[in-house]
Amino acid sequence: MNLANIITVIRIILVPIFVVILLTKMENKEIIAFIVFVIAAISDTLDGYIARKYNQITDLGKFLDPLADKLLVTSALLALVHLQVVETWVATVIILREILIAGFRFYFLVNDAVFSASWLAKKKTLFQIVSLGILIIYERLPYPDIMFAAGTILLYFATFLTVYSGVEYILKYSKLLK
Repeated sequence: MNLANIITVIRIILVPIFVVILLTKMENKEIIAFIVFVIAAISDTLDGYIARKYNQITDLGKFLDPLADKLLVTSALLALVHLQVVETWVATVIILREILIAGFRFYFLVNDAVFSASWLAKKKTLFQIVSLGILIIYERLPYPDIMFAAGTILLYFATFLTVYSGVEYILKYSKLLK
């Protein structure tokens, strides 16, 4: 296993750690969970950079990297729904889209076909991560009501991008299904 894939596996391992911290009663849980979340999110950029720079792109990495992203976003959404920070319908829309597109991605991967992330899908992930990061820690920030509103608005925008990019994928890749 190469370095890029090891970083991706570490990101996957950070997901349950993040959830446990966020859902416990411990002091400063939001700050600690936010730090773990940010480390996991940054590791996505790091593993991609390493994979491209050192020619470490593998089929395993093509499968695990988007899976790690989906696990991080989905776990954050579910934890924040449980904490009544995120509305259930928002989490449902995002998670259903991610499952559908993961199915497309898996189909193309096992059939040795290319299914690469679009520019819009990368922006969608960025907005998801930023909005969820804000919503994880908003209570600890100055002006928490404003930060909550900002995080929620960004999450709504991320939800729009999620649906739009999902439709874009379906239209583009459904033509290539065998």
